[in-house]
Amino acid sequence: MALPLPIKSDLLKPLSVLGSVQQGARAYYTDLRRSSDPHLVVAAWCTLLDGRLLSTTDWPQLLTQCGHGAVRSRAFGYFQELKEHGLALQVAQTPLTQSGDLQQRLMVAEAHDDAAEIAELHGALYRETGDLKHLLSASEQAERAGGWRPSLHWALRFLAAAPLNPSPVQRLYVVLENSGQPQLLQEVAEILLARNLHLQMSQVFLANAAQLRGEPERCLERLRGLSDAKLLADPALHNYLGPVRALRAAAYEKLGQYREAYEAYRLLQEGERDKTITPDDFVRGIRIRAKLNVPPLPPDDFPVVTQMLGFPRSGTTLLENVLAAHPSIETFEEIPDLNVAIDRIERVLLGKVPPEPPEATFAAARARYFEELAFHRRKPEATVLVDKMPIRSADAALISRLFPEWRYIFSIRHPYDVVLSCFKQRFSPNPAMENFRSIESSIRLYDIVMSEWFAHHTLDDANVCYVRYDELVTDFEPVTRRVLDFLGVEWSESVRDFSAAASNRAAKTPSYQKVRQGLSIGVQTQWRNYGFLFQSDAAKPLRKWADFFGYPVE
Repeated sequence: MALPLPIKSDLLKPLSVLGSVQQGARAYYTDLRRSSDPHLVVAAWCTLLDGRLLSTTDWPQLLTQCGHGAVRSRAFGYFQELKEHGLALQVAQTPLTQSGDLQQRLMVAEAHDDAAEIAELHGALYRETGDLKHLLSASEQAERAGGWRPSLHWALRFLAAAPLNPSPVQRLYVVLENSGQPQLLQEVAEILLARNLHLQMSQVFLANAAQLRGEPERCLERLRGLSDAKLLADPALHNYLGPVRALRAAAYEKLGQYREAYEAYRLLQEGERDKTITPDDFVRGIRIRAKLNVPPLPPDDFPVVTQMLGFPRSGTTLLENVLAAHPSIETFEEIPDLNVAIDRIERVLLGKVPPEPPEATFAAARARYFEELAFHRRKPEATVLVDKMPIRSADAALISRLFPEWRYIFSIRHPYDVVLSCFKQRFSPNPAMENFRSIESSIRLYDIVMSEWFAHHTLDDANVCYVRYDELVTDFEPVTRRVLDFLGVEWSESVRDFSAAASNRAAKTPSYQKVRQGLSIGVQTQWRNYGFLFQSDAAKPLRKWADFFGYPVE
């Protein structure tokens, strides 16, 4: 008899179904049929039918489950194959328990950008089709809607439905990595190991848990058997190459082995590089847009939106989460609203739409920005709108002409720390973020972006509220009050609880794990430990900006 699973957290109780997984597919999925979760019931019958693991004694119960589309289609094929024509007809005549056009409902939900509804509809589509991709999509959309906890619920279903498949374990790792919960990472690994499942992947869970607990030696010990060569050779482990390299680098850093950490981060970025993207395309785009001649535009009644800019890893995610906790403020986190406006301009410039007067082009671009912003609104009671996209600082020339009424919150952090932090992150590939694959290209982009911004603004600009990251962390209330005064709203005690609120939001940037820890972790600075990276001629632009902002470089 198998030993009980080591499940302590209520959040992981759904994994109790793995108790019989070692007894073989028929035993496991026969047990799973008794689940109270209809998704797992569907998973059980689909797998038993696909594997032809049923006996005639199962047929009466099978017929009761044919209201699920995924079960019905498989049962029909199964009985047809056995020449059980009467049973096949009975299956074919069984009405579905889910009525309506699910694909249409999904499209409508996507048109409304209703992530919670999209997640539920992917669950319904799984019950209709039995396609596991819908459980993955449900987990991803649930995170967008409400953070890691609802996403975890779907990820656990995904794993229970296909416990031998590596994809659910990979998704579960992503969810728990975003959560920053070492005890959950540890417990999932222990559950998997107790049933001899995904042994090597479990070591990554344990390594991450050790790293989060401040045990870098234990982290490296867990990773010792997961060399790059081994991960690259096994398709089931290939997707762990980035996480393993990132954990290895962070462990070296924690141990004070900064040159080894730098080399590990360098390998991480080489592996993450997207060779289909040319980083210089982003810089060329900045310079082309800076030269656009925007004519004076007629007045409109669009709301004034405060932009939250700066540079990635300069403290914008922390401040955005603080402001998002205020009842009168709605923040928009890295949505493509300005890109939509720029696309409208480019369609004219590239001849994809009929020629029109420049005033019409740029007025339409403004309107498209506000349409996209309105599409993402979820807090109608808010009186102040804050749109966060730090890399947008690079387009200071265009936005100062296209949106002359805009006001700005601009985050400042030591340039060395900003560039170092950007280089260390696993950003999703895009033309801007591909510039962070090396220290040198990160420095170059920082210099370009700051030069563009300060060609149009000064440190004394009345329309810009400059916020230093280190002051926000160490002097939270006075700095936050100054920002709220700039926005024209009263102080609210709710802003102190920003870290708790952040747990219910999707991790759109790598900063979320630390934001969810609140201010207790203090100012994050590492540049002095990596001083050897900033001694070259390539680093001279950073020294210029450090001096400009009043930061030391020695």
